[in-house]
Amino acid sequence: MKLKLTLLLLFVILFAQVQSSQAQTATTMQDILETVNEKVIYLEDTKDQEIVNISIDLLVNRGKKVLYRFLDPSFEYTAIAIGDRRITQLQLTVYRKHNGKWEYVTEDVGSSPQIKLLPNVNEEYEFTISVEKFEEGERAGHYAILLYHKDPLKD
Repeated sequence: MKLKLTLLLLFVILFAQVQSSQAQTATTMQDILETVNEKVIYLEDTKDQEIVNISIDLLVNRGKKVLYRFLDPSFEYTAIAIGDRRITQLQLTVYRKHNGKWEYVTEDVGSSPQIKLLPNVNEEYEFTISVEKFEEGERAGHYAILLYHKDPLKD
């Protein structure tokens, strides 16, 4: 009887560890980090771009996240949003603060929405990211937003 009880207890412990391990991998940030790393290498080494900001976070349900950044009029910027394996479509919306008020600039929706910005003056910009569509059965996923411009040292 002790042997059966011990085996049952061992089975329960192993099952709980497997479940715990699977729960951790379901929400891992590893794949978005790998995707961002590949994108950074491509932009810097192939396209001579300089990454000026990277933000990575979790979006749940139809929530939104916001990034604020002052943009220098000396550069033409590109903002790109990337989702992990659970996100199929993102929306990236940009506003700028002009004369103390937020004004809509532009938006893009897609698997990796991308927006080009050429500021006239040094103004604050707001980048709002939201999920338009998850993979079937998902309701949370990691995203990254990268902000970059031509590397001035590689002209």
